Amino acid sequence: MAELILHQYDASPFSEKVRRVLAFKELAWRAVEQPMWNPKPELTPLTGGYRRIPVLQIGADIYCDTACILRVLETHQPEPTIFPAEYAGAAELLAWWADRQLFQAVVGVVLGEIGHALPAEFRRDREQMAPGLKFDELARHAPHALAQLRAFCRALDRQLAASPFVAGDRFSAADAACFHTLWFSRMAPSAAPVLEAHPAIQTWLALVENLGSVQQTPMPPAEALAIATAAQPATDLTVVPADPSGLAAGTSVTITPDDYAFDPVAGELIGLDAADIAIRRRDPALGELAVHFPRAGFVLALA
Repeated sequence: MAELILHQYDASPFSEKVRRVLAFKELAWRAVEQPMWNPKPELTPLTGGYRRIPVLQIGADIYCDTACILRVLETHQPEPTIFPAEYAGAAELLAWWADRQLFQAVVGVVLGEIGHALPAEFRRDREQMAPGLKFDELARHAPHALAQLRAFCRALDRQLAASPFVAGDRFSAADAACFHTLWFSRMAPSAAPVLEAHPAIQTWLALVENLGSVQQTPMPPAEALAIATAAQPATDLTVVPADPSGLAAGTSVTITPDDYAFDPVAGELIGLDAADIAIRRRDPALGELAVHFPRAGFVLALA
């Protein structure tokens, strides 16, 4: 398989989620540093408009959203697994909770405390991504977000007091998802006492941080684009005939996140099942690409 290329930036919490899994699996990967805010001229030709970070590239196959990325990394290297058979479903469900509910509490704390000090371009970009988000109002809501974080940490600490990892006795996707949210929370001064008050969380954070080794090599964005241009989509994809959507292979569709960053990506449907969606699209400069999304959290519609 072609090398793993992660389009990311160092401060991105969801990039940290993927970096933890890459380290755990001892996978070598190339890092393409992308901007923290739009425009992203060396990312959007690959994704067709999807703007969130990170994005995984394998040749001309482009994987959007960390749920999709973690599944392809598991396929790429099944051992050590991040979906242990005895609690694979629980790991997925806990990861979903962490990425959505726990992360929203952390974002409220972090941006409520340091949002005023972030670059104006970042603030404008995030307000455009999330309708209703107003940085001027975040400080007022930060105490509520901190209370939610404290409640979630209490529950997480109770679980980690009973088992070394979030879902059981082994590292899983649930640990990667919970870790990146608390890793990000450290940017807010008020989060430190919350984490320090939970000893099992402290032990677990240190444990996860030292699982495996980071095998990262930088790659210029132009090189990643050249790799996509020279490659053809390699994934063997099918559309499940009995899918409730009734959509058939070859249908022109759009895929849009259902929570924020409502930038639709258009293409020809080539893969669809209960977990994942894939479309074929043609970029004027790069040629044919396959862009992959998870089913959960995304709206699939006729173009």
